[in-house]
Amino acid sequence: MKDFSDIIPGIYTIQWQKRCDLALDWVRRSVESTGGKGSSHSWHIWFGWNKAYPETTGYLIPTMLEYGKLLQDESLIDLAKDCGDWLMTEQFENGAFPGLLTGNKTPSVFNTAQILSGFNHLSLKYPQNIKYKETKIKAALWLAEMLEPDGAWRKFAFQKGYTPTYYTRALWPLIEANNELEITGLRPKLHQAISFYEGRIMENLSVRDWGFKPGKEAFTHTLAYTFEGFLECGFLLEKKSLIDRVFLMSDQLLEVRASAGHKTAGRYDQHWKGDYRFICPVGNAQLSAFYFRLYKSSGQEKYLRASWEFLQEILEFQVLKGNKNRLGAIPGSLPVWGAYLPCRYPNWGVKFLLDAMYPFLKLQIARN
Repeated sequence: MKDFSDIIPGIYTIQWQKRCDLALDWVRRSVESTGGKGSSHSWHIWFGWNKAYPETTGYLIPTMLEYGKLLQDESLIDLAKDCGDWLMTEQFENGAFPGLLTGNKTPSVFNTAQILSGFNHLSLKYPQNIKYKETKIKAALWLAEMLEPDGAWRKFAFQKGYTPTYYTRALWPLIEANNELEITGLRPKLHQAISFYEGRIMENLSVRDWGFKPGKEAFTHTLAYTFEGFLECGFLLEKKSLIDRVFLMSDQLLEVRASAGHKTAGRYDQHWKGDYRFICPVGNAQLSAFYFRLYKSSGQEKYLRASWEFLQEILEFQVLKGNKNRLGAIPGSLPVWGAYLPCRYPNWGVKFLLDAMYPFLKLQIARN
């Protein structure tokens, strides 16, 4: 096996198992806090546990399945299935899932797509469970129906009337589902859709409307959504030109980061001007996993180093002792009162931290 310590000194000395175990225990507590009905949106330092968040419960499922397999821990696989069973009770008759927290009655395109990613994995692992596939089909058909002729999703958005480019992260699960389901007439629409968003890539390799609001800066959270959505859609649709552009965009972010003393901003505008008053740990974790994916795809060691650097920037802020309700988690912002989810420890932060740590834990297990 390749010895990565030459590229990343100290990679094998970190207690990856302990860190991952603490994060996984936090996920378990987040589900326990809701009475087993989904993972809590977040833990707030003043207000405690929030209600369950269907969207992020959905994309926690693949993470739990992967860790269950790696660690040979059936309890994690059972937890993923339990979350899937609960999510089926949240699905509307038309196939959509709600936005925001449990109990909301308004459908959401983006949230439905993230939940679809969970059922893509569940139905693949458990093909005999017809309910998983039925849920997946209903969600995929609704998402396909919501696509407009130019490929955009304009209805049922987080911000009414706004179609953000991070919807590439919603296209990814739909393309993944359709590669199995082959919904009549959908494949050309998916190509049209990714072309719609690709048209927003600018000459300076930033992206228009990659944030939560029109024309505003993108937290690294939605920047990473945008990048990984483009990459995975490119792979699934076999669009080499798009994949090549994603690598160029990724290189540009590394250049911007290097020019800032190898520091990551909490958010960036369309001119790559960063807001360095805070870090968005969720985005850092996502970028770490994303750059590891680039490394696995290309074999270029600069992406492995980048993956490590994005993770190293936030790793010391994972809670390793103290209040059990934040033990294993990372805050929405650093400092904790920063611009993204101040004073909260969101469940998707833990999900993406686990995704970022996964390849390093796997390397350590293989080495031992």
